[in-house]
Amino acid sequence: MASLENKKNRRTGWVNMMLVLLFGLGSLWLADLGFRAYERHYLLPDYPDTDSNEPVNLAQLSYNDGVVPRAGAVNEFRILSFGDSFTYSVMEPALSYNGIVEQKLNEILAGQSVRVVNLGEPGTGPNSFRLAHDYWSQIFEHQAVLFHIFLGNDVLDDAYLQSPLVWQPNVAVLQATHARLDAGSKRVPRKFPLRMLDYIYAAWLSHKTTTAADLPSGYNWAALTELDDEDFARTYFTFMDNFDPVKLPDLLPGYQQILLLLQQAQALSDQGIKVAVVLGPSEPMVNDTLRARVLAKAGADATHFELGLPARIIGELKQRVASDVPLLDLSQSFRERHQASGEKLYFRQNTHWDQLGNQLAGEEISRFLLDQWFAAPEQLPEQVPEQVPEQAPDHSPKQAQVALASAGWRGSELVSEAEMENYLEALFADQKKVLPEVTGIAREMQLFDGIIAGDNNWAMAELGQSIELNWESPLELSALNIHLYGGDGRSYGLLVEAMVDYRWQLLADRRTETVTRELRLDLNRQPIQAIRITGTFNSEQADNPANHYIHIEEIEWVESAPLR
Repeated sequence: MASLENKKNRRTGWVNMMLVLLFGLGSLWLADLGFRAYERHYLLPDYPDTDSNEPVNLAQLSYNDGVVPRAGAVNEFRILSFGDSFTYSVMEPALSYNGIVEQKLNEILAGQSVRVVNLGEPGTGPNSFRLAHDYWSQIFEHQAVLFHIFLGNDVLDDAYLQSPLVWQPNVAVLQATHARLDAGSKRVPRKFPLRMLDYIYAAWLSHKTTTAADLPSGYNWAALTELDDEDFARTYFTFMDNFDPVKLPDLLPGYQQILLLLQQAQALSDQGIKVAVVLGPSEPMVNDTLRARVLAKAGADATHFELGLPARIIGELKQRVASDVPLLDLSQSFRERHQASGEKLYFRQNTHWDQLGNQLAGEEISRFLLDQWFAAPEQLPEQVPEQVPEQAPDHSPKQAQVALASAGWRGSELVSEAEMENYLEALFADQKKVLPEVTGIAREMQLFDGIIAGDNNWAMAELGQSIELNWESPLELSALNIHLYGGDGRSYGLLVEAMVDYRWQLLADRRTETVTRELRLDLNRQPIQAIRITGTFNSEQADNPANHYIHIEEIEWVESAPLR
């Protein structure tokens, strides 16, 4: 009798536990529904319609600008300005470099009103700049376009997939993967399945990286971020990848986006739109003492880096595909100002230009545009040489003179002319091959670069997202090789289909019998019009949600020939 009573009590206990668990899960689910409803009504942006005539409130989309009419006023010369967080700026609009450019041009150009629209988006790279231009050029009437490429993380963002894979206006801020909750910036985090966990994470990250010091007048919420010494040095050492010849193969996807951006800039110039490209330096390029400290902390040899390397590559690309597009490199101007005056030009440990840095960038860009766009160099304000303070923080006047020697700060050219030529050829290779049109994947150039090795040499697509290769004319294929990244032993599930006679046929179903490293398929010279690959499983996704992707190093088709 007692035994039966004990069993009944245990059963009742289990039932109660299950009810409590179900109630808890149901409560979480209902709470998350409430969170999502709040987002939909109060946080999610209302993107402007390209067919509308209503003015656009850029501030509501978390841009560092205000309400902008779609059409310009009479005699208004409007410049659309694109770039990353440096373009966005840690300064209020009038004190950002875009605001300074607008002010300086208006002071000099009589009878014309200049308006610079700040469309800078934090957390983006050149791929996003192109897509942003494609969108906003349909929204705003304009006469000119200004692109800013930051020589810190812009190439890295596209090469290392730190930019959004799918672009929407300011999506990196509004739906940040690594979100922050900051005053003045409404964000909708996207990291965890439950939105409440997103906001808890974002609140913690905001607390961890937000300075306790008061902001000076004129700075906006973006200046609240201040890295601790460890993260500050780590961030700047990552920027040094730009100058490391060993890293060049990994940076190919980033420079490919620079190439596409320059080609787009040339196309704009051909259409009669004024366009210019500006290169902005990171702090390690400007402050020799800081750079030495960062390299020493990482145990790196300064002689292994060529500080002028990204500017060399971009300059060569410009000569080849955008010869009519003026290009301004701000690096020397920033170094001269820092060396001569001791001004830091970068805000605390935030990595962005401070007020003086934005002022300098704005003045240099406005002079450049007056010369290149308006042919008015005689009207440029004279530059007053900066006076060296009695106690400059990092350099004496003698050191400054040495640093500014023509041979100086860029260091030795570690990449030879022949090596540079080979690298540029690799960038242009995809444009010369007869390749299929590829959709559904990021970093597609890695699919056909002939490289099947390296920890970072892969293209990627989210699991469940179909990757399609479409040929203009059917090919007779005898074999298809899909090389998958597997450096850590991971395996993938996937489906592979081929379009033959306008119908999809299943070539391989490896959803249960997973694949490591390579999948080779015999096709018996079928007339293939398209290939479709869909990743279904990644063995690493259980331990790391960021691995919810299939990573493909290379796709090869064997013994193919166009059908006659």
